[in-house]
Amino acid sequence: LGQHGSDVVSSSFSSWTPRIPDFQPILSSTAALSGILYTGLITTALALWIESIAFKRVPATDASIILTTEPLFAAGAAAFTLGETFGISDYVGATMIIGACILAVLIEDKEESI
Repeated sequence: LGQHGSDVVSSSFSSWTPRIPDFQPILSSTAALSGILYTGLITTALALWIESIAFKRVPATDASIILTTEPLFAAGAAAFTLGETFGISDYVGATMIIGACILAVLIEDKEESI
């Protein structure tokens, strides 16, 4: 790089410093704070708390199948409510998830019969 090239590299790295975004517009907005609180407390914390209570009463294989298929339900809800469309990779992924769930059930049934 030579003398000039190393100066350019060092000056570009020395001028880059991480900056904290300005959260003032968000913190001063009642709508934004309400959305953040609702998303954090209701749709995340409360949902996970209820889910953990329910999964205490379900066999581990059933719980893992339910959790594994969660993205499929989210995609289905997005398609139904928002008109979301999917590509080939989405269908391949969904097929793999469903196949893994079927395989898990078949393996569990086979182990129980032995």
